[in-house]
Amino acid sequence: MPIKAPDVYKPKLRHYLTVFPFFALARLLQWTVRLKASEEDFKKMTSPERVIGVAWHSRIFFLPMCKYYYRPKFPMTGLVSASKDGAYLCAFFTLFGILAARGSYRRRGARAVIELIDAIANGSDVFITPDGPTGPANKAKAGFATVAKESGARVVALKITPRSYWRISKTWDSLIIPKPFSSATVKALEFANYAELEEYARARGKTPEEAVSDFLNSDNIDPFHEPIKNL
Repeated sequence: MPIKAPDVYKPKLRHYLTVFPFFALARLLQWTVRLKASEEDFKKMTSPERVIGVAWHSRIFFLPMCKYYYRPKFPMTGLVSASKDGAYLCAFFTLFGILAARGSYRRRGARAVIELIDAIANGSDVFITPDGPTGPANKAKAGFATVAKESGARVVALKITPRSYWRISKTWDSLIIPKPFSSATVKALEFANYAELEEYARARGKTPEEAVSDFLNSDNIDPFHEPIKNL
């Protein structure tokens, strides 16, 4: 009789030992990279109200930096796949001081949404890559909108545009790694709650997922879509 797979693959010592060298290298590189934002965007990102942050999976390198730069006093919870591979990313995030809710569109999704809503209720920010964990790249799925609708939390979409970078083309999202001593611009599109996001999208003839996708894609540096007029 086949052994039933666990509900979620939790990181073990071997996961931490495997990712630690990558964490050390990433942390060293992060110290050399600068995030830049306008005064208006800075205020949106540093507001003490809990926030659901949304950015593309290809910008995942920058997410711990956003916490250090803009939300150092607030706990952060990220959405990580419940798979075996997800255990490595969970360990990686833990080293950065980021908690993890485990799930994806295909597996444990409903439970992960509940965990994220509970995290917000308990005072944590939540960060979601709406095209993760496996794509399609740069196209938002409905999960982040569900969390926003059910939690009533503020939503901030973060368009992170690096100035000088490498791409890992073998990954499904063409992961971006900034070059040492480079910079990245962060622009924020803020909504007080899901209703405000929904109204913004409706005025543009879009779904909330499409409206957020358009904003995040408007820097036109990703290879997955036709160029979009800047918003």
